[in-house]
Amino acid sequence: MGIKPYLILNLAKTRYAIAAETVTEIFLLPELTPVAEAPSDVVGLLNLHGQFVPVMHLNLRFGRRVEQCHLTDNVIVVESQDLKVGIIVHQVETVNDIDDRYIQTELTYGRQDINQAFIKGVINLDDEMILLLDVDNLVRHPDAYNELANSDHNPEATEDKLAHDNFYQQYFVDALPSTKEILHQRAINLQQATDDLTTTELIPIAVVSLAGRYFGIDLATVKEFTKIGKIAHIPCCPQHILGNMNLRGEILTLVDISGPLNLERNNRHLATKAVVIEVDEIIAGIMVEEVYDVIDLLPEQLKPIPAAMNQDAATYLKGVANYQGQTLNVIDLARLLAQGTMTVELTA
Repeated sequence: MGIKPYLILNLAKTRYAIAAETVTEIFLLPELTPVAEAPSDVVGLLNLHGQFVPVMHLNLRFGRRVEQCHLTDNVIVVESQDLKVGIIVHQVETVNDIDDRYIQTELTYGRQDINQAFIKGVINLDDEMILLLDVDNLVRHPDAYNELANSDHNPEATEDKLAHDNFYQQYFVDALPSTKEILHQRAINLQQATDDLTTTELIPIAVVSLAGRYFGIDLATVKEFTKIGKIAHIPCCPQHILGNMNLRGEILTLVDISGPLNLERNNRHLATKAVVIEVDEIIAGIMVEEVYDVIDLLPEQLKPIPAAMNQDAATYLKGVANYQGQTLNVIDLARLLAQGTMTVELTA
């Protein structure tokens, strides 16, 4: 028996899990380049830091049709059989540490539209069944993927505008120019060579939303992402303490950080997720509306706080950056918890 982390994802209103140890990167769907004679589940190739990675759609892998993709779709890059493959899913939800005792490997549950070889087991979590995917079987023809990744037909071999047009015609019908620009820019951002990345200290950031705005949380402080469950309210607590929730048998205190950031507190009802953080031995759940992405910022991409910003709120920010054409406010969580009247009493 043991406890392992699993990435929980959503596809067609069904929740799936993948062993987190197999996942190397997660990002929003970029522009891809389709290639001829690719396996039927492969949408296209992606230049990922100088390495060409075939990207499949999980629905296509299951033998389903894909009418079109969406800007909010995620790509999970997994490593299996010495090969990296991207998998398109609708949403990445959270990472959970799950005990083996909650995993049933002898399947009595089946989906008629999914090849059972792709399902490694069923996780019974919070009265819900989550299908555990077998990554090795998803990438069951590594030679074909490897040949594709190393072929001469790649996005840098030629200015293959027709190939990109085919990508949009197949998966983004009637895409607006702004949509194409977003997808194209995502692809460019992912092309930076590994050698360039290793010479610069990157800043890993979790992108979340509060009051409809983008905020960044230093990934070094993040333990996991989770959905907000039933909240037990605590009498006579400060306004920023929402209450406690049960997180797999442990008591987690939920905190609303909107006050120091000069945000409206009446958006609390929109919060469905929590970012579990650990800062200076304080473990708490930060209430957020959505978890969008995990990104790496170059130091020069983190800009000073604009002079026009509310100075009280600016006190608790490290800086701002550009994210999807909008402002990403990067939170100084240690300062906010220490100086932002955000006392967190951790009592069972």
